This record gives sequence, C-alpha cells and structure tokens, in this order.
Amino acid sequence: MNTFEQIANDFQEVTSVLEAFAQTFDEEYLVQFGSDFQADNMEETIYYTIAIVDEGAKSFRANFEKRFPVAKDFDIFTLSFLHELGHLETEWDMVDDIKQRNEIRGLKDSERYYNLHNEKIATDWAGEYLTDHYTTAKALENKCLKIIKQVWEKYPDE
Repeated sequence: MNTFEQIANDFQEVTSVLEAFAQTFDEEYLVQFGSDFQADNMEETIYYTIAIVDEGAKSFRANFEKRFPVAKDFDIFTLSFLHELGHLETEWDMVDDIKQRNEIRGLKDSERYYNLHNEKIATDWAGEYLTDHYTTAKALENKCLKIIKQVWEKYPDE
C-alpha cells in the first residue's frame, strides 16, 4: 500500500500543470493534491484528488450538465477543478452561508446544496469558462488525464 505522500508525489506533474493554469488567473494561486476537491480562499489554494466515484460526484455532474450542457464533453475531474477555481475567482461575490450549509448537512438534498449562493456562482464561473474557452479547457483536461493514466498504471492493484 502506498502512502498518501507517495501518491501525491507521483501526481506532482499534474499538480504543476493545474497550478500553472490557475496562475494564469492569479499568480498567487496554489494547487495541491488532497483527499477531496476543495478551495481554500484564505490560502488561495485548490486541492484536487483523482478518485471521484461517489454519489456526490454523480449529482454534481448532473447539476452541472443541467445548467451547462457543454459539461457533457468534459471529465468530472475537469468540472471539479474548474468549480474550485471558480470559488477563488468569485470570492468577491461570496456570502456567509454557514447557517444554510449546516441546515442541509447530512441531508440528501443536493439541489438545495448546489443552489447555495457560493456553490452556484462557482459552478456558473466554471460553466461560463467551459463555454467561452472550450479548446483551452479541453487541452488542459487531455494533458492532465494523460498524466493521470500514466501514473495509475504504476498502481495496478490499487
């Protein structure tokens, strides 16, 4: 079994590609391999992961595709990364939604979650980016997925 640090190190090339992309928006943005996709606005850091197979990912994709049909052309990895970048890019318009998040935590009400202001504007940003910069987004995706595939081949039993 490989440690998290070993796996993160193996994905350093993906991290570098994603960070270079994010820094085209703001040179302070950082990208790190993590256990989940998330954005830390205080640290201006996007965390990404590789294995995205849970029910949350399915409902995220369905919501994204319903609002932006172009999302059907992209891998969940790309949608998730751009959504998190959207959190950083829309920070100026974010609201304190802790109360609402706590109200729906643990509920299987994904529509309500995706309609939280901060989640909606991050997805809107990502969807508009895909629509307006399809070729660039597809090139980023192809580059990352190629590297990910090469790295996963090192872990046949994982």
